[in-house]
Amino acid sequence: MAISKTDKIFWLRAGLGATVGVVSELLFGNDFESGVLLALVIYLASYYLVRRVWGSQFKPDELTKMYTAGVGSFALLFIFLYIFLFTVGLHYLSL
Repeated sequence: MAISKTDKIFWLRAGLGATVGVVSELLFGNDFESGVLLALVIYLASYYLVRRVWGSQFKPDELTKMYTAGVGSFALLFIFLYIFLFTVGLHYLSL
């Protein structure tokens, strides 16, 4: 069973969301604006990467799938890991 292009895009963005959540917490900690800005920049970079790599392989009526695949997973994984690691770090520091 072959993996489709939209599945690859979905998992790329899901992995990037998790990675950016961890990196944002490690780099910025309490500075939420910088963490969210980093997430937006990385998502836009993934948008251009996907458009560059797989853009020519999609039909014109499938372009919205290419642009929206993985948006929710990126955002939710980023927010979950950012808040989770912040909470764990805050609890660890208060012991």
